Amino acid sequence: MPPHSPETEQVLLIARSIAGETGHALLARLVEALSEHLDAAFVAVTYGEGVPPTHARALYALQDHKVARGIRYELQGTPCARVYAGEVVIIPCGIADLYPREARFEGYIGIPLRDTTGEVTGHLAVFSNQEIKESEIATAISTIFALRAEAELRRLSVEKERKKLIADLARMNRRLQQGYSEVRRENAEKIALMGLIAHDLRSPLAAVLSQAELGLIRARTETPDTVRIETAFQKVIDNADRIAQLIDATLDRARVEGEALRLDRKPVDLTGLLHIAAEANREEAARKSIALSVDPPQRTIAEVDETLVISAIDNLISNAVKYTYPGGEVRISVAQEGESVTVAVSDTGQGLTPDDLTRAFGRFQRLSAQPTDGEKSTGLGLANVREIACAHGGSAHAESEGPGKGSRFVLTLPCNPDIQPAP
Repeated sequence: MPPHSPETEQVLLIARSIAGETGHALLARLVEALSEHLDAAFVAVTYGEGVPPTHARALYALQDHKVARGIRYELQGTPCARVYAGEVVIIPCGIADLYPREARFEGYIGIPLRDTTGEVTGHLAVFSNQEIKESEIATAISTIFALRAEAELRRLSVEKERKKLIADLARMNRRLQQGYSEVRRENAEKIALMGLIAHDLRSPLAAVLSQAELGLIRARTETPDTVRIETAFQKVIDNADRIAQLIDATLDRARVEGEALRLDRKPVDLTGLLHIAAEANREEAARKSIALSVDPPQRTIAEVDETLVISAIDNLISNAVKYTYPGGEVRISVAQEGESVTVAVSDTGQGLTPDDLTRAFGRFQRLSAQPTDGEKSTGLGLANVREIACAHGGSAHAESEGPGKGSRFVLTLPCNPDIQPAP
């Protein structure tokens, strides 16, 4: 085999020296080797910025055989613009005659670098302070190095896409896991809700059936005991009311979950809603000798879903009556502060512990206080209040100085001071 030419030997020597390099280290070695072999004033591997590219930014560059950082330049008025258009540009000498911007250089070689689709995304640029002699050999060497740089840039691009794909798949997997966990949690809550409903319905339903049967038997006797029959049927009514309350609470819950984003908002005077909710609870309060009062009316207009807000206020009042001892007091008030309005229900009941305050509005929570007259609790009312408040962009919270010191439940809703109620 005939011996290689000196130029070929030098290229082979350079090729062997970079055989183990990859990534940006390889690009650096290619640029350094070209700069040394061609004695070039400026050598760079660049990528284009803009679509189509208007500027070139160096991935690695040597200027006067020293590392040049942060190199970025406009393509217009340079031979590099032709390279980004897809040409291999060779100007052995006289570059200033064609491109006055490059007057400090004499010769130029530019090789386009393409991605896997064939689009030019960068280039290898070689600027020389002197005429490039044996330009064909210099161009051949530059082309070989450019192809190696191009292959490495493609590999880096594929590796980047691979890592991005892995990261995307990992994110999707996390979202699926979170979704699965959320579905499991929601299913567990629904199962718990069904269990709660079944448990709370079982006792009053059994009482309804037994008292109805007893009343029917007594009604069929020849000498019916009117008082005992009346008592039996009153128990039927009371237990049926308990069932109805549980069903209403469950339906409220379903409506909050199903229509939270479809509120039927309209301007209403909240004072009127307070009186509606108060009247709905007045009979039960009177039965327990609880003084139920609404503070002097204060005209307060808010744009809300009237039905949902009445339900929320009703829940707060009925909760206060339920947990206040006979002979106690429940007060309802409304106040406006700037662009928010607060509805407060205060009672002289059992009060709340610090732990109760953190859990009061949670789903299916049983607090330390117990109904004072044997009433049943579904564990849904206060959770509904908070979700109704949040659906309106408001909030709900509880206050208490401790057990035995009463409680104050506050519903806060946004309002517009200038809005007028609907006719």
